Amino acid sequence: MLVVVTAALAACGPAGDRVAPEVSPPSRTAPAPASPVVPTVPVAPATPPAPGDDRAVPVRVTIPGRSVDVPVDPVGVAPDGQMAIPPLAERAGWYRFGADPGDPQGTTVVAAHVDSVASRGTGPFVRLAEVEPGDEVRVDSADGSVRTYVVDAVVQVPKSEARWPDVFTRDGPPRLALVTCGGVFDRDTRHYRDNVLVTAVLRGA
Repeated sequence: MLVVVTAALAACGPAGDRVAPEVSPPSRTAPAPASPVVPTVPVAPATPPAPGDDRAVPVRVTIPGRSVDVPVDPVGVAPDGQMAIPPLAERAGWYRFGADPGDPQGTTVVAAHVDSVASRGTGPFVRLAEVEPGDEVRVDSADGSVRTYVVDAVVQVPKSEARWPDVFTRDGPPRLALVTCGGVFDRDTRHYRDNVLVTAVLRGA
């Protein structure tokens, strides 16, 4: 079964109207969500793993050198077909139907709003644009494990040009993708025009 997710934060803007995400990982009997499709925006298919209690559910992401420190909630797919994002810019969402930090392969995707009406200001991910290759990213998981990633790329890309299938992947070496909005804020659509994407490789992998 395929879970189809539109580009993370493809409609990122002030987060006053997003449905609140589910805040607990799926149980062993919980079905994966239906496959919503929004044909007007890019989509990224991901095969959901078998849900279980042994996953390394991320609970915090920190980038010590950039003053980024954000709690993380498990999220799935919002009713509009996009990756669900916590409404507060002070919290990030981990796409729970993709890879987790303990998986031997695939990309762990964590996304957050750059700012939010609910937060009345910017969140920690506003600093993603300041991150540079070589910076370290620490991911703490609910099982007590801690993993360190090393940033290998930071890009700001128009949302229409983002290659989301390369991000929402369960193949390849273990990686981390941090996503938020950037660029110019379009007051007509009330969305930012770009995404900021930080990718990092697991140290020692």
